[in-house]
Amino acid sequence: MLVLSRKVGEVVTIGNSIEITVISYDRGVIRLGINAPKSIAVHRKEIYDKIAETNKESSGVEFDMLKNLLKNTEISSLGSEKNKLEHLAIHNTKKD
Repeated sequence: MLVLSRKVGEVVTIGNSIEITVISYDRGVIRLGINAPKSIAVHRKEIYDKIAETNKESSGVEFDMLKNLLKNTEISSLGSEKNKLEHLAIHNTKKD
């Protein structure tokens, strides 16, 4: 871990595209300004952890449920994508 001391108004750069500026310091609270490209997500740690937890929960799709959904639903607009989803559901169900 790199540990730095900075004063209000000073900047830390990360790579070529990220700048972190010390905005203020008051009674033990530091305010930082972060300039980063829109393609780089910047979150507070607790928000990042919540996003990761939600993504993990969302990825726990029951493949039997997906297979039954695809079997019992007419999705003509998916065309060949429906076949790919059915194949994925059947393939993953056989693993169990």
